[in-house]
Amino acid sequence: MRRKRSTILRGILTIVLLISVFVAPSHGAGTHTIQRGETLAKIAQTYYGDPRKALVLMAFNHIKDSRTLVPGQAIVLPEIRFHRVQPGDTLALIAKKYLNDATKHRGLAHLNHVKDPRSLPQGMMMTIPVEIGYTLKKGDSLSSVAQEYYGDMHAYTLIALYNNIPDPTTLEPGTHLTLPIPDLRILRERKENQSSTQPPSEIPPSRGMPYLDSGVEGYFRGEYLEAVADIQQAISVGLEKREELSKAFRFLAYAYVALDKPERAKDSFRQALEVDPTLELDPVYVSPKIMEVFREAKEGAANPGHED
Repeated sequence: MRRKRSTILRGILTIVLLISVFVAPSHGAGTHTIQRGETLAKIAQTYYGDPRKALVLMAFNHIKDSRTLVPGQAIVLPEIRFHRVQPGDTLALIAKKYLNDATKHRGLAHLNHVKDPRSLPQGMMMTIPVEIGYTLKKGDSLSSVAQEYYGDMHAYTLIALYNNIPDPTTLEPGTHLTLPIPDLRILRERKENQSSTQPPSEIPPSRGMPYLDSGVEGYFRGEYLEAVADIQQAISVGLEKREELSKAFRFLAYAYVALDKPERAKDSFRQALEVDPTLELDPVYVSPKIMEVFREAKEGAANPGHED
């Protein structure tokens, strides 16, 4: 009888453990038990290599005052996930699956630098961010929140897109925001046998990408001088991938054409062609004037010293 009761108890415990796995926070990669003398900044440095991620730990664990931490208290360590695009996937479906909100597809596209949201490249590895909440206080702006949580005021664009905010200037204190955090990877796991959250052969987003995204959006808003400044800043800060550099020089050229600076536009197109010699423009998406300047730049690159 005792043996049967013991078997039943073990079965119940197994079921409880399985349930706990499925109801655990979706981005929680593990937990950490607070030790005497530890601070959230120290924990953030240990796990993420960045003490500023203490803000994320506070928000994710709903800690209002870090001074109230006590030894023995357990906190969840959030970590990003990845999704490899499958046939039939759309950004809305991915956003619904992982973020429980299909309307976040625009923010997800921005975060993953998706060029055409209507046509996701099959096999593309997408970052699924950790989400934290933030309530606007008096004197806050999206730029100040972006500076505090991302270290870059230009990231206000990501916050606006992720929260479907058409006009950031109309926000009132008390407005609740969801902040997507795309760079939470636990260092300990990365050192040990390539963490499961680290996709194979996937290069992390470049430091200059927020500036490039801002520049591209500025171009589409008709703010050509600002677009040039942001894109040049992106190149200066650093763009790791070939497609990022190609895109930067390409949109720099577009902005110069709009500013009626054809020679600078041609120089930018030449640099784009150096990065990607196979670059072609689609006349459906760019103006005849841009196509003409690009054609001249391409002919000049093919026949150096023979330009008029």
